[in-house]
Amino acid sequence: MAVIIQKFGGTSVAEAASREFVLKKIRQELDAHNNPVIVVSAMGRRGAPYATDTLLDLVPGATPDLSALIASCGETISACIVANCLNAQGIPAKALTAYTAGITAAGPYDAALPETVHTADLEALIKSGIVPVVTGFQGVLPDSSIATLGRGGSDTTAVALGAWLHAEYVDIYTDLPGVNMADPRMIPEAPMIPYLDYNSMIRLSAHGNRVLHDVSAKIALEKNVRVRILSTFHDSPGTIIGPYYDQGQTDFVGIAVKNNESGNSLVSLIYKTGAAGADEILKQLNVKALPSDDPAVVTFEYPRPQVKEALQTILAPYIKK
Repeated sequence: MAVIIQKFGGTSVAEAASREFVLKKIRQELDAHNNPVIVVSAMGRRGAPYATDTLLDLVPGATPDLSALIASCGETISACIVANCLNAQGIPAKALTAYTAGITAAGPYDAALPETVHTADLEALIKSGIVPVVTGFQGVLPDSSIATLGRGGSDTTAVALGAWLHAEYVDIYTDLPGVNMADPRMIPEAPMIPYLDYNSMIRLSAHGNRVLHDVSAKIALEKNVRVRILSTFHDSPGTIIGPYYDQGQTDFVGIAVKNNESGNSLVSLIYKTGAAGADEILKQLNVKALPSDDPAVVTFEYPRPQVKEALQTILAPYIKK
């Protein structure tokens, strides 16, 4: 029976209706005779009562250790709620913090990194048929205080658990069906990417495509953890993230976008190895590339109101008519 890590984000656990989809995904793994280990994020965004930023707003000017402690509370609430939902459905479950799950970390209070996972208690729960529901985003420092793993840190928790529990897959569930060549909320017709090598995912994440946190992708590369990006709300194959291999396809991976302080957007063309085809795109858009230390990434600045049109131009050869 394989261990499958299932990480659910804030939109997946925020409402009773969305939690029904979470329960369905967990049941599917149990029905397949796998051992799911659940990781949860805090519910919602600033303004929602248990969101990380809402909690931080309660302690303006707090010391780093206090900020980390209150920031971690949203995940604890989510873990309790999801474990209670599972128990109510007749699925034995136990909510665990980073401390009780054995996740140690090192670094600053707001950006620590996992050091190890002491898996004995988790393995005992799995062996006894109890589903662990683990708080994402949390780590225990050497002095036993709580640190957080940076924004997107629940992904980091999931990948760390996958590495130390030797999971078959780490499944990251979002409100998107996988990783697209561009943000589908901006370009709905952007093609899905069925397979991404680790470095391509790291590049996409670092330049603005935050479907998977870039730190998580780096840990997955270092520990050789296979990751799947899936939808909580749909049954689709999603995107698998794993080692590089030559698929005999175009070197072009996709586009990441993030805004800068000037009011424009930074558009990054991500390639697997080298950006051989970028010159024609730059010429077509009449832009110049910004300096880059990565030969597989070409970034240029573009007026924000016109970014969608630029992405459609770049992706035109890859979009099915």
